[in-house]
Amino acid sequence: MSDSLFVEDISFLVLADSDQTVLENAWIWIEDGFIKDLGSGEAPENIADMPKLPGQGKIATPGLVNTHHHFYQNMARAYTPGNNLPLLPWLERMNKLWKRFREDDLQVCTQLGIAELMMSGATTIADHHYVFTEGSTEMTLHQFNAASDMGVRFHASRGSMNQKSDLISEWALQDEDTILADTESLIQTLHDSSPGSYRQVIVAPCAATSCTKSLLEASAALAKKFEVGLHTHCGETVAENDFSIGHFKARPLTYLLDCGWDYDKTWLAHGIHFTDEEISQLSHYGIGVAHCPNANMRLGSGICRVPELIERGVKVGIGVDGSASNDSGHILSELRQALYLARVKYGAEAMSALDAIELGTWRAAQTMGRYDIGELAVGKCGDLALFPIDDLYANAAENPVDALLICHPRQVTDLVVGGTVRIKDGAFAHLDLNELMNEHKRRAERVRSSAFEL
Repeated sequence: MSDSLFVEDISFLVLADSDQTVLENAWIWIEDGFIKDLGSGEAPENIADMPKLPGQGKIATPGLVNTHHHFYQNMARAYTPGNNLPLLPWLERMNKLWKRFREDDLQVCTQLGIAELMMSGATTIADHHYVFTEGSTEMTLHQFNAASDMGVRFHASRGSMNQKSDLISEWALQDEDTILADTESLIQTLHDSSPGSYRQVIVAPCAATSCTKSLLEASAALAKKFEVGLHTHCGETVAENDFSIGHFKARPLTYLLDCGWDYDKTWLAHGIHFTDEEISQLSHYGIGVAHCPNANMRLGSGICRVPELIERGVKVGIGVDGSASNDSGHILSELRQALYLARVKYGAEAMSALDAIELGTWRAAQTMGRYDIGELAVGKCGDLALFPIDDLYANAAENPVDALLICHPRQVTDLVVGGTVRIKDGAFAHLDLNELMNEHKRRAERVRSSAFEL
């Protein structure tokens, strides 16, 4: 596939820059995977022989960036035993399902989860996988293989659990030496920190509640040694705060900082229940937050203080999360929820549609330590999502760009990653989606039905 492309006659081009610029009748020139030029009005003269993609009747944004997810959970969507429970009881029921979950299952989950995100505009995706069942090997490699097949930029958050509890069975745990050795090997063999990277490895213990202090400390040290990202859950529920105070004599963020997580490549999933002082600490250390509004609402966890976090200099990016606490991976829908949830707490003027788009573009990119994506500008990666203006649920909208989020979320017409067209006219270029869905459904039924067999 070519990584050079000229997208012409774009009705609306959302740059996602600091001025929230939107160009009309625009074009964008991608060469060797990066943006060579862009503008509005008359196109350059020397593009006659380039591959072209029509933009008429479309809204183009930077490829969206997802900062937090759990792809394996898409085999347990709308799982009846957990559908009406808060986080910890929900986890207790969910965690029993995965005893016979293996690498090939995760590869299919990853491929399907990426397909959902791509269809809704994502080109850079982080997934936090922490269930390494007995007998499984190379789980993370299978995720990278799936992402490579789909053609997206993938950040594998290599998760871990080594602390037994009422929520977690022995078969889901690994010992600290195994976790650290595998994570370091992945970093040394697969991590790419160069501009335009398609593969990055994140050190990502699941949570302080499921990991020993030694593992949390060693994980922070490993991330700092190789200058890679560091990620976990924190500040998600009041129950988490109570557990932390009861077991560690400290609130969750304080405990992480005591474990060496004072690191500017760290980002924390959810971040709902931070105090004013803790927000100041996040800003001081350069720690970001993955905002997951649908999951937070679904589990009744609370509302993240996103406008306040941003005002006080904390990095914030959107996280689809789930898939069994969302329970779908539609990133444009997630941005819409972020928009409306901010307004529920802070009022109708607290966040605009373009503000919300920032959570899925440059703010999300910077949360994950990427400055080569998330904005349409010369020198940035040639990633963009094109959405149709004409849509039943936004018909006759006066402001088509705002309608992307104010009206019902839609799917892309086209998706471009590094100058390569991965979705065209609403269909994947090299994927039989129905076949993938059927394979995923078959495997999900097997995983669920076999989970409780002796």
